[in-house]
Amino acid sequence: MQLPVFIELHRSQRLSLLLLLFHTIAAGCVIALPWPLLLRSLLIVVIGLSLWHALRPPRIVGLHLTGRNALECALVDGNRVGVTALPDSTVFLRLIVMRLRIGEEKRVCNLALLPDHMSSDQFRMLRLWLRWHAVPVVDTK
Repeated sequence: MQLPVFIELHRSQRLSLLLLLFHTIAAGCVIALPWPLLLRSLLIVVIGLSLWHALRPPRIVGLHLTGRNALECALVDGNRVGVTALPDSTVFLRLIVMRLRIGEEKRVCNLALLPDHMSSDQFRMLRLWLRWHAVPVVDTK
């Protein structure tokens, strides 16, 4: 693999459709409940807010594999910030779940990436990079 590699992240249509489907099923289940209308309406609003939160534009719009253990991300505001890929990031054949610590923030950012977020070559490179650069978790019991 030749580094550096910049991966521009696009909106995943599959993930958007899956989120819409599951939120619609949840709303249908709430509507079918024999609860008071006010409580069902409140739950529908909560499901709608959850869907809005899930479909809003992501904070991270690109990944930059810069070196052996270096990873940067491009943010929505145009800044590039160094990130740390946490050891509990997971790589599957058709799914990457990245847990990232952005800069010096204490908060962890989660990215669920499907193959349609980027080109197939970039998806393969990212999977390979994450597998080879994974840091094992040391149990200190």
